[in-house]
Amino acid sequence: MTTIYNPIFIKNYNIYDIFYNDRGNIIIIKPGHCKINNIRMYINDILLNFQVEICSHGHAHIYYLYNETFVYDENKTYDIIIDDENVTTKINNYPKFENEIIMSTIVKNEDKYILQWIQYHNKLGITRFIIYDNSTDNTLHTLLSKNITNNIFIVINWQYEHIFQQTQQNHSIHAFNKSKYIGLFDIDEYINLQEPYIQIDNFLSDIIKIDDVNIDAIGGFQLLNKLFFNPNNLPDDNYNFLQIYNCDTISLSGRAKCFVIPKNVKTFSVHVITNGLPIKYIGENYAYFNHYFFLNKTDRGFDNTSLIDKSITRLTKLFNLH
Repeated sequence: MTTIYNPIFIKNYNIYDIFYNDRGNIIIIKPGHCKINNIRMYINDILLNFQVEICSHGHAHIYYLYNETFVYDENKTYDIIIDDENVTTKINNYPKFENEIIMSTIVKNEDKYILQWIQYHNKLGITRFIIYDNSTDNTLHTLLSKNITNNIFIVINWQYEHIFQQTQQNHSIHAFNKSKYIGLFDIDEYINLQEPYIQIDNFLSDIIKIDDVNIDAIGGFQLLNKLFFNPNNLPDDNYNFLQIYNCDTISLSGRAKCFVIPKNVKTFSVHVITNGLPIKYIGENYAYFNHYFFLNKTDRGFDNTSLIDKSITRLTKLFNLH
């Protein structure tokens, strides 16, 4: 059975989680619509202040504290002082995926399509998947553990009402900060590498060489979006949706998604880095992502379009996904 990670939720202060990350920081995640708190903590009898990063889009607050003398113990509780109140709490700790390429997403009642998304991107070279579950049912972790090797994914119970995607994204960036790249995509979005590329790591390594990219000077890579539609109401179960080729032109503004370099990003908001190093843009001749706009939706994605793009079949045939 898959381990379900439950965030440390402190309702009175809208704290969505407190955790000790892979760089030795104590991190607190809050949505951006809440007030900024003065948060402090005693470490070895010294009262230390948390610093705070504020997403410029107003969607998330990230508090962090580093002290080399702090020793994390998962069995202990810790006292933090929020404004003038002493709060006793546990501190979470998540698995370490150092130097791995991972993807992070949030889902709500997406059991019908999540296995395909994981299996496709795992064959593309993604080694781990961080799944934040905002579902109203309680079936996702059972579905995943029955069908996919447990060590390639974790499930985090993300049952929040407000601005949950931005807090999910920032949570992953700071919890798995030593990972090589984190792809921040939805499960109706499929990375479509163009010829001759098959593996995401080789592809990004080539982009770095071709464009002489200083990897320490960027916050990540941005891929453009291409919307796919189902105007003829064709079957979209199993992998059938990958054989629906009606599409729009590439979206040249908005809707882009990113593989971030987490150590170079402080805050992120859905499509863009809001505090961190500049993004590297990927041209559509190298890669983009197919956005199957109709998946699990009844009110969108049925636009009548005659444009066709079958390029993803090169990969689905290689991966034997039919």
